[in-house]
Amino acid sequence: MSFLGLEGLHAFVTGAAGGIGSQAVREFLDQGCKVTAHDLRPITNLPTSPNLFIVIGDISSEDSTKSCIQQARQHHGPINILVANAGITDESNSYPIWKIPLELWEKTYNTNIRGTFLTIKHFLLSAEEVQISTGKELENLAIVVTGSETGKFGQAGHTEYASGKAGLQYGLVRGVKNEIVRLNSKARINAVAPGWVDTPLIEGRLDEPDELWTEAQATVPLRKIAKPEDVARAMVFLASHRAAGHISGECLGVDGGMEGRVVWKKEEVMSGTQSTITSRMMEKAQSIIQPSLSPPPTRKIKILLSIDFDAVSGFLGTGATANNNMADYSSGYFAGQVGVPRLLKLFKKHKISSNVTWFIPGHSMETFPTQTKMILESGAEIGCHGYAHEGGAQMTESQEKEVIAKCVELATSLTGSKPRGWRAPLYQIREHTVKVLEEHGFLYDTSLTHHDSEPYFLPSTPPIKPINFSPEVSATSWMKPLPVPSSPTGKTLVELPCNWYMEDMTPMQFLPAAPNSHGYVPTSSILSMWKSRFNFLYHEHDAAELKVGKGNFIFPLVLHPDTSGMAHVIGMIDEMIEWLKGWGGEVEFSRYEDVAREWREGQKL
Repeated sequence: MSFLGLEGLHAFVTGAAGGIGSQAVREFLDQGCKVTAHDLRPITNLPTSPNLFIVIGDISSEDSTKSCIQQARQHHGPINILVANAGITDESNSYPIWKIPLELWEKTYNTNIRGTFLTIKHFLLSAEEVQISTGKELENLAIVVTGSETGKFGQAGHTEYASGKAGLQYGLVRGVKNEIVRLNSKARINAVAPGWVDTPLIEGRLDEPDELWTEAQATVPLRKIAKPEDVARAMVFLASHRAAGHISGECLGVDGGMEGRVVWKKEEVMSGTQSTITSRMMEKAQSIIQPSLSPPPTRKIKILLSIDFDAVSGFLGTGATANNNMADYSSGYFAGQVGVPRLLKLFKKHKISSNVTWFIPGHSMETFPTQTKMILESGAEIGCHGYAHEGGAQMTESQEKEVIAKCVELATSLTGSKPRGWRAPLYQIREHTVKVLEEHGFLYDTSLTHHDSEPYFLPSTPPIKPINFSPEVSATSWMKPLPVPSSPTGKTLVELPCNWYMEDMTPMQFLPAAPNSHGYVPTSSILSMWKSRFNFLYHEHDAAELKVGKGNFIFPLVLHPDTSGMAHVIGMIDEMIEWLKGWGGEVEFSRYEDVAREWREGQKL
């Protein structure tokens, strides 16, 4: 047995995609442990090992946390050690307590406090289940929580982070130590409190000598910041009953012996070499501090949640094939009879029913009148989506004109007003379609993707013709750029972009006749992809760009009752909506029509 005696034990590490978390995983693997690495983001920075299992989940979601703990236990067996490491902080801004945006406070606490609580809760519930089934206590039951030296000394401009960490390392840890021994007589919980750690999270932050001195060297006897392995090895030590078996409820500082934090930076208070702060210097410091602490403009992020109620029509138009049979059409009936009510119930639960848009083919309106009426009564916007889900290439221009007229007639009869939005079946829109939509007074289309997160005017250009590469044709005939679009007019449609990667059906619905159909992609992959897209768009602009009004965006999602109504998918939709709501007041679920109208009114034609 090694000094730590951890061989063969199962450790569950959250925040494993980060610098400290990934190093903790490596240290436990080096000790002969089986390790489950957990993060919200894809984990790509760990070595391949038969003792390593990776799960993706959101610690602020109880269902997700419970599921990940269960997956880990099924893969590696009972979990002996929990390293509750996951947490977030926003180093891009500094706010005094009286200017902290509520959304930032709630977002930080939602992950750091709620997430740590849920992780500990379900780790201990799992331990309880194992002990009841085996009739004996789990070996080496230990919890290590990642706190922060800001929880000891505070941090000006980051009370939302520092207060939460203080609550974890001194409140939660000391309370839990008195409870877990009732579950397991030798169980322990401790915290580590790192100072600055050299991880990608602070890359470049301490490159300036003055900044390094202020944040690390001035108050740290060891005159340096920690490496991830310094923190990870302290975690492994505290997790070991053999090495730290009589330590519980403690917070171990991994901060180089830090004595405190610098409150006033040199440039804020110093004039000459005076060592005391006079009233005049205080006034000068205030004048310097206040401008940098003003909050950035509040973002406006519009979540455009839409549902294509294709049902049986999906197999009659773009999905038509001689091989379609009753089994295929049956999934269309499922969409109407099961999928629609399930989605309506979910939207009602989240109180967003009237802030979503349903695109309904005329065939579905007439085939499923009861479900269509339920959609209408939910308060949702209703847009058009062809009649029998026919693609532009399947019809003559005359037929297409008849289809659009019929769709307008049905939608107007249903809602009492003309429809304002169009989504082309399978996104197969052509120049003639646009012309007819403008004639019928449509406000917007949502079939194209010239941009992925901003509205724009649908460009008016002639059709793009394929190049004729026949040997007898001169290359000069095709070496020409595309024409410049004509200027928008009062009839020009607003385009609210659609994107194949923002819909559910293509990856998660099995369609026997569709060559690009998968149907067996796990929901976790799609959830992770959607969240990754949102996270990039949220962080695409830097602080300077935010101050000049950049940073707002729209986030379209396209659902189908046949897909998202399925029992194994709808829970993922529930989780995604909850995750989006977790961004607070910056996020608003909106109808397509409202966003298109607001954007158009802001343009100068």
